[in-house]
Amino acid sequence: MKWQIQFYNERRGILAQYGVEASLAADAVRLGWKVVLAEYPSIPRKHRLSLFERAEQIGGQDASGWVVYRIVNDGRQGSPRVARKHVA
Repeated sequence: MKWQIQFYNERRGILAQYGVEASLAADAVRLGWKVVLAEYPSIPRKHRLSLFERAEQIGGQDASGWVVYRIVNDGRQGSPRVARKHVA
């Protein structure tokens, strides 16, 4: 099954979209996380995370600032494709 996943990073003002193939939505999200974090690596921090930053992580936001914005089942047949869209 093909999925379109969008990730959003408010700090950087970026919306990234990827097409992945997985049997379940949860598997698609895991694959999407690997791709987005490989393309946009975390900026090294010089200090420990604050309580607020740690709470953001618990709330579903990655330490790098990325969140899963949207995931939809892409029911189209054909070859797999990966599309990236950036909004500044």
